[in-house]
Amino acid sequence: MTKTADARIVPVFRYQHAEAALTWLSRAYGFATHEVFKGESDTVAHAETRFGPSAIAISSAGAAAASNPWSAVRYGLYVCLGDVDGLAARAASEDAVVAQPLRDMDYGARETSLRDSEQHLWSFGSYPMGDPGGPPTLFAGLHYGDGRKAIDFLQRAFGFGRGLTVDGERGEIDHAELWLGRDAVMVSASPKGSGFWGEHTQCTYGYAPDVEAHHARAQAAGATILQPPHDTPYGARTYYSLDVEGFLWSFGTYRPEKPGTGTGTGR
Repeated sequence: MTKTADARIVPVFRYQHAEAALTWLSRAYGFATHEVFKGESDTVAHAETRFGPSAIAISSAGAAAASNPWSAVRYGLYVCLGDVDGLAARAASEDAVVAQPLRDMDYGARETSLRDSEQHLWSFGSYPMGDPGGPPTLFAGLHYGDGRKAIDFLQRAFGFGRGLTVDGERGEIDHAELWLGRDAVMVSASPKGSGFWGEHTQCTYGYAPDVEAHHARAQAAGATILQPPHDTPYGARTYYSLDVEGFLWSFGTYRPEKPGTGTGTGR
């Protein structure tokens, strides 16, 4: 079985103005830029910025290239783990769609890119991002048309373990938490009109104990507030916003609890 205990999940974003986005994310949401590698024409080839021990990866958007599936999307997920070959073999045995074959990169990592049951783009690689110490502070959320099919695929092909699952009024997956290593992916198949998904299929959730202060900071920096701080039915306090280029974010007091660990804030 693929060893995933060391896995960390990193949301990936492609910004039109990547350097400006790094500055804005620091000012608005409290990120701290960890590293920046420049590309041609003063673009950002790769940048890592952290919110606590968790990280996101940023690059500059450009023209789509047939050889690079990442050039044609706005966002996706990168999973840092040691046994990339084992993961790739497991995914292949479950007929995962290979977007980029397993290969050694010129920056020393071994990587492959795969698509899940609804074409979300994932990369699995050995390039380390984020601080391995401390509990995660960011969680990726993905929206699916068929949540149960997506969860089954993510368990079989990528080795996720199942955590909390909450059904909606019509029996659809309203909220589910899947775990790989220390990190969770939140899955939703709720009707898009019932929340803030809209055209988005990915949301990034941040753990912010002082929601009011975080919201005030984001609002002062020009974030588009979709819903101000409010108390949720599951006992948390949270708000939703769009960043400087329209990506969807939520920050609040809820932190998922991995089964058997007693960590997190619970739901």
